[in-house]
Amino acid sequence: MIKTNILKIGKDIKEIKIQGASKIELAAVLGILEVINQSKLEGNDFLGEVVENINYLISQRPNEPKLRNSLSYIWQMSNKYQSVKERNVLVELINSYEKTTETNNELISEYASQMITNGSTILTHCHSNLVENAFKKAYDRGIDFEVICTETRPRFQGRITAKALCEYGINTTQIVDSAVSAYLKKADLFITGADVIFQDGSIMNKVGTHTISLVAKNFKTPHIVLTSTHCVETDIFVSLNEQIEERNIDEIWSEADGRPDNLKLKNPSFDIVPNDLIDKFITEEGVFSPETLAIWVRKNLK
Repeated sequence: MIKTNILKIGKDIKEIKIQGASKIELAAVLGILEVINQSKLEGNDFLGEVVENINYLISQRPNEPKLRNSLSYIWQMSNKYQSVKERNVLVELINSYEKTTETNNELISEYASQMITNGSTILTHCHSNLVENAFKKAYDRGIDFEVICTETRPRFQGRITAKALCEYGINTTQIVDSAVSAYLKKADLFITGADVIFQDGSIMNKVGTHTISLVAKNFKTPHIVLTSTHCVETDIFVSLNEQIEERNIDEIWSEADGRPDNLKLKNPSFDIVPNDLIDKFITEEGVFSPETLAIWVRKNLK
């Protein structure tokens, strides 16, 4: 049975009320932790309850390996500690895992903030909690810089970035997605997060990232990706067949707004950025090129 809190979290993830790999992962882990805390079941009954709720959350955002990898860890630990008398041990392991994840996220943003210098102009696309936090850390150190953020159509997630940065006092300009070419000419960096890191160092991120990265390459503006290694797709078979989520076409043009009946619309949520367009990955494990990240993945995530 899917628990009420999990249904609510799943709905918020699906409707992008919770968005960004880090916040999705945190909400899901805390939700499953609540299920585990409240469960009176043991053995296979307990495992069935846990896996049913985990699978439901994963199905709400299939292109999120950070979500899958974290919930997979909970599943593995649940198999080891199935009884009620061991429940405290299981809960403590999950809490410790999440605290480590939060600490690592802070490290990523701190590392990235060191790249931002006085007079920098940085373009970003969509909304990443890691990227937002890096900007705030640079601002807190007294660095004077400008952020240019896209609207990120059709759901305008760029407004989340713009609002958060403006409220913090950071010099912020918002542009329509199609204006990036004009502004990348003067940008020092193009910084994004990543929803998926593939094992060859390519990424999947919000649709439009590939286009902007191509333009950045043309203007020799480095594309810097802030991401946790938890976003690495460890399953090679999933990696080779990763399906890009298609969202409701009403997000683009609804029938209520006069959409023609015979008009075909496509609304992919993500696109894939090849590794040759990415300059650096900043992770909790340090700074990698796509090539060195691929080596690290093969060595550490077997």
